[in-house]
Amino acid sequence: MTPAPAAAARNTKSAAEDKILMTDKELKQTIQGLTKSIDKLTNSAKPLTGIEKRHKQILFLRKEILQQIKEARAKNDFNQENDLTITYGLLTSLGEKHPYLIGLLRSKFKWQVF
Repeated sequence: MTPAPAAAARNTKSAAEDKILMTDKELKQTIQGLTKSIDKLTNSAKPLTGIEKRHKQILFLRKEILQQIKEARAKNDFNQENDLTITYGLLTSLGEKHPYLIGLLRSKFKWQVF
């Protein structure tokens, strides 16, 4: 006998919790890579252009999201980790192309980058 659709939907959360979206090692390596990129932009001898400033801002946001994912994982808060992972995906895929997304993310999470 197959379970009812509602019961099957309730059981999908536990299956999703078992799926790791990014390993701890990948998370640590990505944070380190972002830190190096931010330092490279910060320590530049010449003043940053508008595009470079926006890129630096996006790198800060990406790093902050990854750190929050790490904290959520340490607390075993799957829902927050999943929400932040989706936000990180949006930022990495659309952040450079759509600068208004940064304002939306800031307003949603009340982030203060600078």
